[in-house]
Parts: sequence; structure tokens; C-alpha cells
Amino acid sequence: MKKYSNKPLVGDLISILVESGLKHVVVSPGSRNAPISYSFVEHPDVTVYSVPDERVAGYMALGMCQMLEAPVAVVCTSGTAAYNYGPAVAEACYQKNPLIILTADRPEEWIAQGEGQTIFQKDIFGKHVLFSAQLNEDHEDKDLRWHNIRRINEAWEICTTQTQGPVHLNIGLREPLYQFTDELPAPMIKRTMQMEHRMTEEQWETLRKTFNSKEKVLIVLTQNGGVSANKYVDQVSRWNNVLTFSETTSNVHATEVVSCIDRFLESLDADQTESLKPDLVVTIGHNIISKKLRRLLRNSEAVHWHVDETDRFLDTFQKLELTIPVTGDEFFNQIAHSTHSSESTYHSHWIEHEKKVKERHARFLETCSYSDMKVFEVLLSQMPEHIDLQMGNSSVVRYIQLYDARPDLRYFGNRGTSGIDGCTSTAIGAAIISQKPTYLISGDIAFFYDSNAFWHDHLPKNFKAIVINNGGGGIFRIIPGPKSTNALDPCFETPHHRTAEHIAKAHQLQYYHVKDLDELQDVLIQFHQATQPSILEIFTPRERNDQVLQDYFSSLK
Repeated sequence: MKKYSNKPLVGDLISILVESGLKHVVVSPGSRNAPISYSFVEHPDVTVYSVPDERVAGYMALGMCQMLEAPVAVVCTSGTAAYNYGPAVAEACYQKNPLIILTADRPEEWIAQGEGQTIFQKDIFGKHVLFSAQLNEDHEDKDLRWHNIRRINEAWEICTTQTQGPVHLNIGLREPLYQFTDELPAPMIKRTMQMEHRMTEEQWETLRKTFNSKEKVLIVLTQNGGVSANKYVDQVSRWNNVLTFSETTSNVHATEVVSCIDRFLESLDADQTESLKPDLVVTIGHNIISKKLRRLLRNSEAVHWHVDETDRFLDTFQKLELTIPVTGDEFFNQIAHSTHSSESTYHSHWIEHEKKVKERHARFLETCSYSDMKVFEVLLSQMPEHIDLQMGNSSVVRYIQLYDARPDLRYFGNRGTSGIDGCTSTAIGAAIISQKPTYLISGDIAFFYDSNAFWHDHLPKNFKAIVINNGGGGIFRIIPGPKSTNALDPCFETPHHRTAEHIAKAHQLQYYHVKDLDELQDVLIQFHQATQPSILEIFTPRERNDQVLQDYFSSLK
């Protein structure tokens, strides 16, 4: 016999969300949220994951959203528990992931009245959610129930329609919390019929003429651009007046596309940099990783078109002229349907230059000493085929951007807010859903910061973590500024002598470690063959890595 909460508010919440399509819920233990949590557990159409740390829970749900491209709910108790969702909610906002945040609360009249675990939870996530509503319970008030039902339906619809993103329902629940019923109420679904808005052929023809009239068009593909590797991407990217840059997070692998932007830009002298500046830049996706590219385009006179169904004013270079409200695929499909006869040499000149840069890259690595740079070469070249690669932030994602993207891998990273706080948790959530072999490459600080990611019983066998342990905060030796101060160690880097070994032991993970190139080559084989969740920790020289990277960039010129 099933035992759902007998609270009409909880029953309506569960029945509406499940009927609408919710299948995965991450709950964190607590008392005030108990009626919601145990009702989800009892529902036969929902898979529930219990994760004690709310920050981890939020990021795990985010990783699930990445793979499902569908809503995942998180449920927590009242008080500061809700604040721990904050980083994941912000990331979901900028990745446009449909995270549904369900925070239990005390009744409104008890806020700021000395009641335990009680803070101001209403609208706690501010502008980082698309929708926020307060739900209150009163068994006798039919209008209040009608209000709650309407708001639950609104939350679902808003997070799943064209403008996807997180939504928040703050749910005031009264005691008693542990009274049951055998059945949920019938779901009362309310929906808005969705209209399809399409650009006219006349509008497309105007865009085609402008696009083809430019001698230098730079297309930039980044995360969440809605572009697949189709024939039109190949076709347009080979036009005489077009150069296409693609970051790994775009997961677009087309011919004659520059997939290592920083590597390419570092190879240019001042005259070449000026010559590269386009007349028109077209961005497809969000949050460009390459700071060098952002700087170059902000210092150009290029007209900027941004292709996005929802972001109307993403003016990254302060040059935005036009937002084109379509997917990346539709943009390429439409632009490709034109007669193209440009005599520009923009494409051929820079693709030839890219070939030279690749040769210089390969020559440097032939004699590169043991360092972060060399380790990434070995790791990326020897990754198993057809895996999902989750990239940690800071130096990790930047190093990976220096190596040609492999078309057999799918690349993911939390590049919405670019924080280090939930990289491992996100990767684990993604692995649970995808069931594909999933590797995380993380820096040591990010890994230790998110070590609670393993504190639950849902760690999938298809997950493996690689930790680059360079003694703490190597990114601050790479980016300009911190080294010029007298406070590199105490304020920027986090020097330490910690290892991941005891984290692995605490959570029954297979642990491997290496300290030089020969060990790495040998241990990698064992690591790849392991059939259980595993951690490979690679120790690299903290005070040499930045010099190797500087030498590398110098060798590209």
C-alpha cells in the first residue's frame, strides 16, 4: 500500500509535476520537506536520489538536466538548506537548464519570529530563476488551493517552453507532517497552446545578402548553440569569406574549422591580429571561454549578429546590431541556401595559417617536459573512444581548449558561471543519466572543494575522475596580474600537500596516482580498464607549469 502525504498541497504538487513528465527527483533529508520527499519516493513513476549535501544535490540535478534536456526537481528542508542550491541555480540559469527547485518552509506568519530553521526563503534566488512562487496550505480555503495549482502549472510550463531555465516553488507546510493517504488527487493540468513563430523568406534573403556581401565573416560556436555537425555547417564554414571558430563546449566538429581559439590567437603578431578582425561576427551559443577572443572583438569594428531563440541582448563585444531568434542549425540551413561567389581570401589565408600552428604545436610537445601541458596531451590522446568528458573550470578547461577537439567525444563543462564549486557533482549527475562512460578532468582545488560529491549511494560505475594536482590554484600563475602582487600564495594560490587518496578510501573508490610521465603511461592503461568508479591523481610541478605554458605560447609565433 502506498503512503502519500495527506496534505492537498503536497498531493497537487506531486500529481501535477509527475503527470506533466517529471521523472527524476533529488531529495536532501530533512523534516519540513518530509511530506514532499516521501510522497515522491512512493510514486512508481519517479526515480528518487537521496543526497545529504544540498549544494551537491543541486549540481547533480544540473548534470541530469544536461543529459535529459528535461526537468529534474530538487527538494530540501527549510532554512539555510535552500541557500546551498544557489550556485547550481545560477549555473542552471546561464546554461538554460530546467531545474525545478522545491524548498519546504515554515508557514509565512512564523518567519522572523524565533522559529528554528527559518529564514527569508521567498524569492531567495532572485533573478537567477525564471519564475518564483510562494505556496501556502489551508485545507479549508478553496481559493488558496486553486492559486497553488495554478502556480505549480505555471512553474512547469515556464521552465519547459522555449526559454528554458530554473524555477522555484517555496512551499509553506504546517505540522503535522507525517499523516498519510493511499491516493494522490487527480492532476489538474493547465497549459498554454504554443504558437510557432518563424522568420519570413524575405527576412532570410536580406540576411543572406548582407552575409555574402562581407569580405570577412567570423562565426563563433560555443556552448548551447543548438548546432549539430550537419552538412550546412561544413558548407558555410568553407566559403571564401568565412572563418569559423568552435570551442569544445559547442560539440561541433566540422572540416576547416578552428577548434583551438587561444592556440590560434597566440600565434599571431600585431599585424596578423589586425588582419584577422572581421567585418561581421556571428555568435551562436553562450559564454565564450576565450578571453583573448573577447578582447580582440571588443577592439574591432565588426558588426555583431547573435543567433539565439531567447537571448535578445547578449552584447558580448559591445557591437551587437542584430539578434536572430532561431536555433544554430536553422541559421546554417538558411544561410547555406544562397548563391555564394565571394572572391575573399579570408578563409583560405587563415586555414593555411592554422595548419602551420598545428605543426608548431606538435613540434613543441615532442620535447615538452613533464608538466600540466604534457599531461593533457597524454590524457586527451589516450581517452577511450565515445565517452562524455566533463571539464573542470579554471586551468583545466583552458588547457583542453589548446588541443584539437576529438569528434568521438562529447565535451561538457559548467561554463554558465564558470565556478569550481560543483564540477564533480555535475559530472556524477550527468553520468547517472547518460550511462555512457563519463570522465571528469578536474584541478585539485575544484576537486577538494566538491569532495562531498561522493557522499551518497548513487555513484554510477561508469564514472571516473582524473585530478591534476599541481599543489594548488595553478590558474593564478597563468593569468596576468596575481604574480605581480606580493600576495600570490596567501590570496590567490592555495598551496597544499593534500591528496585525494583518503577521499577515495572514504567512499570506496579505486585510487591510482602518478608523479612522472612513465608512470602515467603505465597507470593509464589500468585506469581505463577499471570496472568501478575510480580516481586517478596526477601530481605535476607547481612552480614549472606556468613557464612551460609561456614557452609553448612563444613557440607558436
